Amino acid sequence: MTNTTTTSLNNFYQSYMVQKALVTLYAETPLYDQGEKTPLPRGNGKQVIWNAWRPLANPSVTLAEGGSPAAEQASGRRVTATVQQVAKAVTYTDLTEYISSLSVREGVNKLLAESAKITLEFTCQMGIFKNTFRGGYAASAVLSAVMSASASGMCANTGTSSLTNRQFQFPVVFANSGTTLSLVSKTAPTRSAVFSLYSIRKATLRLRQKNAKPFANGKFRGYAHPNALHMLKADPAYQAYTQPQYADKTMMNGYVTSTDGVDWATSTLCPRYAATAHSVNLSFIWGQGAWGVTEALGGLEMFIITGVDSGNLVATLSTFSYKYTGIAAALNPSAGVILASHELL
Repeated sequence: MTNTTTTSLNNFYQSYMVQKALVTLYAETPLYDQGEKTPLPRGNGKQVIWNAWRPLANPSVTLAEGGSPAAEQASGRRVTATVQQVAKAVTYTDLTEYISSLSVREGVNKLLAESAKITLEFTCQMGIFKNTFRGGYAASAVLSAVMSASASGMCANTGTSSLTNRQFQFPVVFANSGTTLSLVSKTAPTRSAVFSLYSIRKATLRLRQKNAKPFANGKFRGYAHPNALHMLKADPAYQAYTQPQYADKTMMNGYVTSTDGVDWATSTLCPRYAATAHSVNLSFIWGQGAWGVTEALGGLEMFIITGVDSGNLVATLSTFSYKYTGIAAALNPSAGVILASHELL
């Protein structure tokens, strides 16, 4: 009997289970296939480099007859990020597999696929909300900082916030008209302070003012918590706006609705801070080239270990695991915006 998992077994598991898991990930992870994908070449170190191009200005002079314009140097923002690895392993016993009336392996694989979905979505969030939601910060502590900060002090690209590890990758727009979120009554926020057509228009106005480019269907993409969309459905303006022709649209994974040129997808992993003082949703709206994601070692890898080895002398345990290698980063802060809105369900 072999002492370690055979290569052929692992190759089969990789080819079958990874593809099966990816089907789930694409179908259930709104962010996974939405970023600008950049592969990390082998032997190129742990850091990936993006060149986010700056737009060209219009010509400033007219041409003389038969003349040619002077060539300009193309320029871009150099964005770097260091690839990270995360992994999860699950074991079960031979006795569990024997006595269970359900397939233990199938159940474990489903658990791993769901865990991988969460891992990939949080990795994508690193390019949007930086490390706030991947870290171990208490919601109430971060919420307190969000409530008392001004919008200009909450973006990593402004350099105006002293809360270095709590900055966001993209500029923040408040749904309310005040300078801080704490100015809004927690028990009676105005319609303009919650997630509504008004607040969405406020966010998309900023994108359009910055000449952010929508996607091929002419729309931006949005990522929101179900509670935020629940607030939107209570908006009388949205109820009047919604028509039957929107009911069957499925142009993107997790699509739920379209408003003011934004196709919305929803996820319970989208940031939401609930506290006694206030509850706040942080929704993301973006256009082309806003953020990117890179993967190494194939991105998602899955493994199986069975049989006798030095740590499993009588082959009572089987271990299933996955590893994900990748990172995301903001490429163009002008092409995305985080909308902070109050929540009152």
